[in-house]
Amino acid sequence: MAHAIIRGKNGRRHEVDFGDSPVRVEIYASEETVEIFVEADYETHAEERRRFAIVNIPRHLFSEATGEASRRGCGWVWFSAT
Repeated sequence: MAHAIIRGKNGRRHEVDFGDSPVRVEIYASEETVEIFVEADYETHAEERRRFAIVNIPRHLFSEATGEASRRGCGWVWFSAT
């Protein structure tokens, strides 16, 4: 089951549960960033009513994390902006 969980600077947790709905995933990349877009309800709801999550990550952190996950043979990818 696809879901997204974020915690903002104020400490509040926000969750998007996509349930068993069909999910569309799109990945966009530029020289500076990688954006991962996940959307449910795209077949049944108007655009403004669809559940979605967008993550925009600096490209160098995405590359480092996916490379490390590949070396470990692990499915988890961690990003650390320092």
